[in-house]
Amino acid sequence: MEYTLEERARKILSACLQATSCDPLEIFDAIAQQGFVRIHGPEHHVLDGACLLTAFFNAGGQIDLAAALNKLMTEGIHMPGAICGLWGVRGAVTSIGAALAIIEKTGPLSLDDSWGSHMEYTAAALDALSPGSAAPAAANGMGIPP
Repeated sequence: MEYTLEERARKILSACLQATSCDPLEIFDAIAQQGFVRIHGPEHHVLDGACLLTAFFNAGGQIDLAAALNKLMTEGIHMPGAICGLWGVRGAVTSIGAALAIIEKTGPLSLDDSWGSHMEYTAAALDALSPGSAAPAAANGMGIPP
């Protein structure tokens, strides 16, 4: 069956709300094997950050998981597909950055420097994914550097 991006995103959120693991990779692997997730689809603009939010919540993180996932979905489905090749930034990595911003309640006008740590983290993830990078290759499907 063919799904729209929004349908895929909603299925991802539903799966996350049912997940009990505290390991974002375990959550990712379980959801990524579902028929509604394509290996190179723009649903990764939602999936990767959603797995991080879910693991954080399941580990005792203080967030409203349903609201956080909905915010991530709203932002993620607006990123165009193929930004990896067209914009030079991995959509899955931006999803992780968005999840970190949701967890820390930061935005472009935040007065603390927490958004800077998000940029450092996503930059490290992009470096690990870059061909010829001095960093080790991404150790997992989410592109999180080891």
